[in-house]
Amino acid sequence: MRKRNMNPALARMTRIVEQNRLIAAAGQANMIISLMVLHDKFDFTPDQLDKFLTEYKKQLDAYNEGYIEDVNDFRNVMKEECGIEIM
Repeated sequence: MRKRNMNPALARMTRIVEQNRLIAAAGQANMIISLMVLHDKFDFTPDQLDKFLTEYKKQLDAYNEGYIEDVNDFRNVMKEECGIEIM
């Protein structure tokens, strides 16, 4: 939403900052839910959860740094290796 008399460039940057904040919050919520499920339903120990977080961060870094071309690469691996389709 553009505020009255706001510079268009500033309005655009404000929207981008807000979008990034929402994306980060969604990612954090997803991580917390994943950790809770692994702990509560699959009895992951704190050490196992820490290993999961470490590996997750490695995969995320590989994606963010361009080593993984597309999120569909992850999707394809899950389908081919695990028979799990993620839409």
